[in-house]
Amino acid sequence: MSIQAGSTLPPIPLYYLQPKIGDVCPYAPETIDVTKLEHPLLTVVVPGAFTPTCTENHIPPYLTTTAIDSLQNAGVKTVLILSVDSPFITRAWGDDLTRDKPEVLKYVQEGYIKFVSDAGAQWLSEVGLVGEPKDSFAKGGLRGLRTAILTDKQGKVTYVGTDLKRGSVEKSGIEAVLSALKK
Repeated sequence: MSIQAGSTLPPIPLYYLQPKIGDVCPYAPETIDVTKLEHPLLTVVVPGAFTPTCTENHIPPYLTTTAIDSLQNAGVKTVLILSVDSPFITRAWGDDLTRDKPEVLKYVQEGYIKFVSDAGAQWLSEVGLVGEPKDSFAKGGLRGLRTAILTDKQGKVTYVGTDLKRGSVEKSGIEAVLSALKK
């Protein structure tokens, strides 16, 4: 399957490790099925947590109160930041990206923004978004293609923006997503 407008997201489980809140540090990842989440949904696929483009250019613009307000005003119920890394790494990356942003951290702690794992890349394989095969630094040699996916209230995909050029966030960045939400 290659994800496209009009299709639906697969019910393959993703892994989510809740963020640390005070002294409480959940240690057991839970599975989530994107088809059971409230829609509209935004899924942002990244090649890897802590990688340069993802950490410096792609995800930080999503982690501003302006971006979050715009997404919420457009009706987006949940934002998933998806990587093939383990759920422990995706949580640590979310912690790192929001460490100095208490105004954004609350959206992560409340679960509006979830840093999720597709360890093994089963979900990404199902939607045709596996890229950079045989990457010796990635688990199983697989990484996701930098992509933003929007669904409508019924869970139908309305936008897929994939950046194939290394380092580009033209189609998967917040500006492209906000533009797609206005259509």
